[in-house]
Amino acid sequence: MTTGFKLVGVEGVEATSTKEAQQALNKALTRPEIGIVIMSETFFSDSSIREEVDKIRQERATPLIIAVPGSSGQANEMPLSAIISKILGIKV
Repeated sequence: MTTGFKLVGVEGVEATSTKEAQQALNKALTRPEIGIVIMSETFFSDSSIREEVDKIRQERATPLIIAVPGSSGQANEMPLSAIISKILGIKV
């Protein structure tokens, strides 16, 4: 997922564990220029991250935090490329 974003000039961090995802989210929250955080549903479904995201959404207007299906997402969901295109407003 991060490779696709990098190709269109959007910075990203690739997390391979829940702990790394939590650290990346915390780092993103310290940077006021970040307006959107996109994370895999795999990490978003972790209760500790989900609780933090819910708290952030209640307390802050930005960043917008969105979960997108990972490579193991359900087959009937929108393809990842379509989600990215919709979020960024460009065709990927």
